[in-house]
Amino acid sequence: MSESHNFLRSLSLSGFRAYLHPKTFNFSKKRSLAVFAPNGKGKSSIVDAIEFLLSKDGTLERLGLRAVNNNAGVVALAHNLADEKNIEPAVSFEVVQGAVVESGKRLATAAKRPIPEAIVKLKGCFVTTPIIRGHSLRSFVEVDTPQERYARLAAWLQLDPLVEVQKNIRALRSHVNSAVTDVSPLNHVDDLVAKETVQSVKNWNDVVLLNYVNISILSPLDSKLIMTRISKIDPAYLELEARTEIEEKEVGLAGLRQILKAATSLWENVVNDDDGQMVFSGVILDFETAAVNLESTKAKEAEERKKASASAFAALWKAAEPLFSDGAVPVEACPICNTPIAETAAGSIGEIHTYISQSMAKLADYAKAKNELSKAITATSDARAKLLAALPVLVGLLDDKDAVLKSDIETYQSDVLSWSKGEMPASGKLVASINKLLDRLGQDISKIEEKQGDHTYAKAKVKIDRLIELQAERELALGVKRELEGISRALSEQATMISTEIRKKVESLLDKLQSPINEIYRLIQGDSAVPIRLELPPEDETNQQRLSLVIDFAENRPSVQPSGYLSDSQIHSVALALQLAAIKHFNHDAPIVILDDIVTSYDSDHRRNIAKLLAIYFVGYQVLITTHDERFFCYLKDQLGECGWHFTRITDLDPTYGPRFADHKISDEMIEARWAEGQSAANEMRQAEEEWLLSICRDFGVSVRIRPLDRAYSYERSELASALASFLKDAKLTQPIVPGVANRFLNTLQKGEVENFGSHFQDNPHGCGSLGDEKARWEEFIAFKRSFFCKKCGKSRFKRPSNLKKPVCACGTCEAQLELCIDVVGSASTA
Repeated sequence: MSESHNFLRSLSLSGFRAYLHPKTFNFSKKRSLAVFAPNGKGKSSIVDAIEFLLSKDGTLERLGLRAVNNNAGVVALAHNLADEKNIEPAVSFEVVQGAVVESGKRLATAAKRPIPEAIVKLKGCFVTTPIIRGHSLRSFVEVDTPQERYARLAAWLQLDPLVEVQKNIRALRSHVNSAVTDVSPLNHVDDLVAKETVQSVKNWNDVVLLNYVNISILSPLDSKLIMTRISKIDPAYLELEARTEIEEKEVGLAGLRQILKAATSLWENVVNDDDGQMVFSGVILDFETAAVNLESTKAKEAEERKKASASAFAALWKAAEPLFSDGAVPVEACPICNTPIAETAAGSIGEIHTYISQSMAKLADYAKAKNELSKAITATSDARAKLLAALPVLVGLLDDKDAVLKSDIETYQSDVLSWSKGEMPASGKLVASINKLLDRLGQDISKIEEKQGDHTYAKAKVKIDRLIELQAERELALGVKRELEGISRALSEQATMISTEIRKKVESLLDKLQSPINEIYRLIQGDSAVPIRLELPPEDETNQQRLSLVIDFAENRPSVQPSGYLSDSQIHSVALALQLAAIKHFNHDAPIVILDDIVTSYDSDHRRNIAKLLAIYFVGYQVLITTHDERFFCYLKDQLGECGWHFTRITDLDPTYGPRFADHKISDEMIEARWAEGQSAANEMRQAEEEWLLSICRDFGVSVRIRPLDRAYSYERSELASALASFLKDAKLTQPIVPGVANRFLNTLQKGEVENFGSHFQDNPHGCGSLGDEKARWEEFIAFKRSFFCKKCGKSRFKRPSNLKKPVCACGTCEAQLELCIDVVGSASTA
């Protein structure tokens, strides 16, 4: 691999997912990492951190952006105790390209979680996603539909924009085609045509409709008047239009109706259908009603003005009212003339308040009457103006035979013009004349209509005009349909062209992947594995967004779905081979592979084959693997070796700390930091003691009692201390003496009373731990540890081959036999 390629140099999780306290994975010396842990111990959070860094929206696919349905939302990115522990949830990183190192951090709880620039560059190097999760492999082969499989492959190969283009064009075509096939506008026209032709023509037909017009509408008027098309420019229609005008002039129907309209605007009386009572209307009635109301309002205003004759004192009453109202401070004399209240005409404060209230009420009634008078004057003026405007209109329409009516109108008009107040002009004579005119007009119009019947040129024109309107509406609907058909054809051409180009792109990718997919698949499943094929639909199919996964299982079972013929591990291997082949073929600039629990359905042989696959095909790659399968983890160590690989285990998930790794050690700094914060470090001391005891017991090769099955690999501090004491005794190695501790120190480690006081519940409320006791105990433990060192080279790591009874120094150039330093005070400086 070229050193110009991009790799992760380090990855740090803090307050993120299962990791509360910061945890850093350093890839500077060993580029690849394998982590073993039982389920639910936080191993997948490592992969989550990388997915989070690469995510466009700053989340995980299975979490989503919001807590809805099955998604937990971005709130699940942060550890639940991060706020309480004042730890900022974030993922930090270093990316290296040759000698250039770029670092950054992405916060997990901010409202906006912008992707760091260095990660943008790294992400740009991935043609396909480097992350492969076991739970998504099987669904690709067995659960996904061809459409979903196509979309997922497009996402792996970063063809999402092309897929969206295809999807949008399909949706638009579907929408346009639905509009093209929509016949509701034409059906609406047909329904109206049936109604206009009295069900003679059920559906629009130019020939049938034209026959109806000529036979049913025009023939009763003139059998020679024949339209050749339903149009306003047809000669027969133009003739119909001319005859309609002549008809109106000859019979005077239009003039009669105009006179009738002018007369009824002045005066009209009709019988109410509901109660049979006569109802009067018109501008004459409006004027007389307004005039009567004006006179009544004037009288009311005069009466109220008389009552409020003392209105000059309104302001005085208004100012004086608060002084004499209920609850006010009593006054002893009039505030104006200083006359004692008892000597006034009212005689008391209450009487004065009553008088003021009555006077104010009179003023209020007067103000209301004055306002009503103003409205009445305006209403009368408006009614008079309308009346004077309507009278000349009727005069202008009457001829000489209506001379009496014209004279009555002129007389009444003169009276209205000269009227200003008093008795209103008499309208009885004029109203009687108008009623005679209305009776005569009604009779004349009825005679003409009876004589004409249904077959008039005017009525014929109205019917044909309505059919012409419906024809225009139908032509508009047909025009829209034609335009949509043209758009649909254009979209089909565009979709075909785009789909063809996309198909060429996808086929090119599939052709490049086909051979490496089957090569990787055979390496996992063996030489007898049946080749697999990824096939697009035929070119003539409209929907190209499908990808079929098929195998030729047998001569009589060609091109069948794998899910019906392959085993679980084979199905799993198909998807794994596809993604690994895509990563190897396309991700040249960032050769990184991230595998999260991918061996769920494999047996031991297949697990070993996957380890072999990584060793052969991914040399020089940065491979990060998490697994809950210990056998697979061992195969990885066996086949990949220590060179370039760091292998570690998660031993426990501490809810208040995070995952604890096998190589995780409690440091002196961590314990001292607890004390600096005034907190007990008893738990940390217990773990540090267990870590040291486990390490020294492993180095010495001590014998321990086999544990019960449910805790086969978990040893407590007391067991380790007892086993170490027995080993030292058998090897004739004297336990070192710790100053100030008369008892053998390993015995005190078995009991751990000081640590237990700080880490265990105490029945006695006064039995809590002491920081001073903890510090003293820690110094004793440090002194005890310092006695276990090589006097020759000063190293503190030992080994004991099976043929030796005593441990020797683990340093390859030393291998001196262990000699415990009894004088720990003297040896401390030497160590």
